[in-house]
Amino acid sequence: MHLGSVRLSIIDLATGQQPISNEDDTVHVVFNGEIYNYLDLRGRLQSRGHVFRTQSDTEILVHLYEDHGADLVDHLLGDFALAVWDDRTQTLLLARDRLGVKPLFYADVGGLLCFASEMSALLTCDRIPRRLDHAALETYLLGRWIPCPRSIYADVRKLPPGHRLIVQNGVARVSRYWDVHFEPDESRREDDVADELRALVDDAVRRQLMSEVPLGAFLSGGVDSSTVVASMVRASQTTVKTFSIGFKETRYDESPYFRLVAQQFGTEHHEFVFEPDLLTIIPTLVYHFGEPCAISSAMPIYYLCQMARQHVTVALSGDGGDELFAGYNTYNTMNRLRLVDRSAGWLIGSRWLATMLSRLQLPTTSRVGNLVRRLRKVQRLLRLPPSQWMSSIGNVFDFGQSLLATPSTQPPTPEYDAAFERGRRGHDWLAPYLYADIKVLLPEEMLTKLDRMSMAHSLEGRVPLIDHRLVELAARIPSRMKLKHGTVKAIFKRAMRARLPQTVLTRPKVGFTVPLNEWFRGPLRPMAYDLLTDASFRQSGLFNIDHVQQLVDRHMAGLDNHGEDIFKLLVFETWRRNLHERSPLPATPS
Repeated sequence: MHLGSVRLSIIDLATGQQPISNEDDTVHVVFNGEIYNYLDLRGRLQSRGHVFRTQSDTEILVHLYEDHGADLVDHLLGDFALAVWDDRTQTLLLARDRLGVKPLFYADVGGLLCFASEMSALLTCDRIPRRLDHAALETYLLGRWIPCPRSIYADVRKLPPGHRLIVQNGVARVSRYWDVHFEPDESRREDDVADELRALVDDAVRRQLMSEVPLGAFLSGGVDSSTVVASMVRASQTTVKTFSIGFKETRYDESPYFRLVAQQFGTEHHEFVFEPDLLTIIPTLVYHFGEPCAISSAMPIYYLCQMARQHVTVALSGDGGDELFAGYNTYNTMNRLRLVDRSAGWLIGSRWLATMLSRLQLPTTSRVGNLVRRLRKVQRLLRLPPSQWMSSIGNVFDFGQSLLATPSTQPPTPEYDAAFERGRRGHDWLAPYLYADIKVLLPEEMLTKLDRMSMAHSLEGRVPLIDHRLVELAARIPSRMKLKHGTVKAIFKRAMRARLPQTVLTRPKVGFTVPLNEWFRGPLRPMAYDLLTDASFRQSGLFNIDHVQQLVDRHMAGLDNHGEDIFKLLVFETWRRNLHERSPLPATPS
């Protein structure tokens, strides 16, 4: 057994080097992340006779393992990917945190199990075949990423959030140790829920301020990041440092809001305007993701992390609030569609109405005919699979499987739909959508881009709003408190209304987005044509060349908007040439 670690030192800079062992050197651990309740656990373990050699949070893991074995994960409050080796029983334990903040890749090849927290590190093992997983490629084209447990390589897997892998006697077993269950408590008063929510946010933020190195926060001016900053200011003894990114395009720019919040809380504020070097940023992102991952909003995050790292080593983020508390406007749309369907659905599909319309011979442009057509569209939308519905309204997923040269006869089910079905419980219509958001959208997109872009600059990103205690509280809050009178995330805003400016609480949601459609008709046009029309792309044999050519041509001519699909193809082709075929890699940031 070989364990190794390259450490970004945050806690116990002097003696926290890994691997760390127990008192008799029979249990050993390597670990990526932070354990936010480690001081509580340390005191409890010392009272039971355990002897500590360091002041690090890592060391509690070996002692917890001595007491609880693989169930040690149940006691952890934190973000982690960990490996524990037990010499006595010849057992290996791998585990990933509940929500998936930290990644963990592994490959079982010929009886050899290799694992790492980055794809590039794992692939230093030359015994791992580089066989493309074509089903994973198709899944990537259906969405923007390759969801757990698959990776782009057939022999490499990703341990899902809230899971552990135990290897004993040559047998590897993967099992789930945590899940979130939506069981709304309808008996509680909103004020009581808001009070509990606010107190738990404060506790999560306070715990995540532990650090022996400079610390700050990302500030977008939205409710979530502003809430984190407000809690940091309450808990900090020093001035909080905040970091923001503005956009030249007015429809993306949030600078009036983050400046207002920074001024209200007296932070040491840093900001800049997003002006990417488009020809170099795409290969750089591909390098740090390690596999095809077409999350275009990672571009501004990359530059934001680059700026923050000049001042701090740890940055708190507001990610997670939308997934926990229904912050996306698509759910308001869905609720309205449901109400229309419930009130008029019986009429839309009735034979009587069809007969009457036929007899009246009303033109489709008439008010009645137009109304019926719209109502029928509502019904069709409501009967789509969830991922397609999100695509139709919210552009979360695109469907590009026909771009492949040989698409599967049975295309893979999007993981969002699978999670949606697992999340069906009771009569709360919103619960399965939020469950799918928490299990898929949050770890695969939001947390992946935060981890990869922050680690690209040796910056640790922390996410207090997805403390698993907050996730479990959110699952007990009824949907009527989350979506209320057209207000998204209503209960969260109620909890924070005494702290945040009214304009922040009522402002429309923007989010980090980039103008891909415009870029591919402008500065990225030559790059798209070069990579997607040359001999290397054609000879790969992976794609339907005629379809790709048509898609690119129609986009460039302004006939359709295919920026997302072109970006996915461009990312994959950049990955294939620079990483898969082991061409020279782009320089890493200094």
